[in-house]
Amino acid sequence: MITCPGQRPAPGATNKDPKFIDRDPVQIRLSLFEIGDVTLAGVSGEVLTNIYTHLKKEAPARTVMVTHANGSSGYLPDDAAYDQVSYEIMVTHAKRGCAENSIVNGFLGLMKQ
Repeated sequence: MITCPGQRPAPGATNKDPKFIDRDPVQIRLSLFEIGDVTLAGVSGEVLTNIYTHLKKEAPARTVMVTHANGSSGYLPDDAAYDQVSYEIMVTHAKRGCAENSIVNGFLGLMKQ
């Protein structure tokens, strides 16, 4: 389990004027299942593609990420996605700067065990 600081849109916030206020931290469940040389990496939210791409660069060649696994942490954007405000950014509960590295490093730690 990893925890990221939480956020929610401030009243009146829009994609053109994104403003956020703090909310409770977001719990993100990670799970790992290995079958031979294939690793299934489960995340309890909808992970944006660049986080998976980051994990694939660091992890063994046959790693597959499974999202919406064992919980619902909402949208989990990579850090760069916050620069292009979209629906996913406006509704994510995770503040920028946490989810991407926490997910990737969390899985790499689990793979070493």
